[in-house]
Amino acid sequence: LGEARARFAKSLRLSLNGGSRAETAARLRDLLAPYRSGGCPVRLAYRNGDAEAELALPDDWRVRLDDALLDSLTGWLSADNVRVVYS
Repeated sequence: LGEARARFAKSLRLSLNGGSRAETAARLRDLLAPYRSGGCPVRLAYRNGDAEAELALPDDWRVRLDDALLDSLTGWLSADNVRVVYS
């Protein structure tokens, strides 16, 4: 399953809401860093009370879609906010 996910995934989409930006950025960096240099782009869907935006992280933040990464992101953000996009 992991190989198929890595081969066919178009991106990893993370939905974030308006918490502490500095704290969120630091936590995201800490979770993604061990999986960098992979092939999957990461997109952030950010929303707060006033606005929403979708951002693509730079190419050097592409990740390896490892089960441990997805588990840690799901534990932090919840399953509804972590999505592997295939199309």
